[in-house]
Amino acid sequence: MEYLPMSESPARASEHVFAWPAEPHRRRHGPAGYADARAYKPWLRDEFTFRCVYCLVRERWFPHGHEDFAVEHVVPRSADPERSVEYDNLSYACCSCNRHRQDADLPLDPDHEPLGRHLRVTADGIVESHTDQGRMLISVCHLNRSLLVRFRQRLRALLKNLESQPSDPTRHLLCELLGFPDDLPDLSAKRPPAGNSRPAGLVMSWFETRRRGELAEFY
Repeated sequence: MEYLPMSESPARASEHVFAWPAEPHRRRHGPAGYADARAYKPWLRDEFTFRCVYCLVRERWFPHGHEDFAVEHVVPRSADPERSVEYDNLSYACCSCNRHRQDADLPLDPDHEPLGRHLRVTADGIVESHTDQGRMLISVCHLNRSLLVRFRQRLRALLKNLESQPSDPTRHLLCELLGFPDDLPDLSAKRPPAGNSRPAGLVMSWFETRRRGELAEFY
């Protein structure tokens, strides 16, 4: 999933924090061979930048971090059991979106169709779409559930307030809200049973990016 580093200027944080990618997601990892889909979770955390692919909430906003997120099957296990442990059929979702979605068919696959072409968040925190696929995804994942809409409103208001008060304390708070999690997974230490078909992605993992001193303060 694409991201916008803001290490120099956080002025657009309130605008992009709930903006879906404008391009299809390009997988950078390819682990294979795990018998349990949950074993792919460290890879998926890195793959989808530590946020829910559907509602865009981040690990950073939950008290238990990645424990409040789940491995999501793009094509449900009930529809195609043979793909239940195929990495390219897995994505990353908060437990709430995962629970609402259950075994419903997804009208959009982020690997093939960018959600940003179908979904947008209005100024009052409502997700709207001008396409049938987008409206279906809103319905399937309950993207306008009341608590989530209220959360978007409050977070956007807070970010706008912080953007108008540039200072070191403000920057620290933005890092707390929008920074990468502290427990970045070290994927180079992982040994998938059937290997990794995209080993070049390890160099670009967020753990390795931090090790090189290139990790943005927030995204």
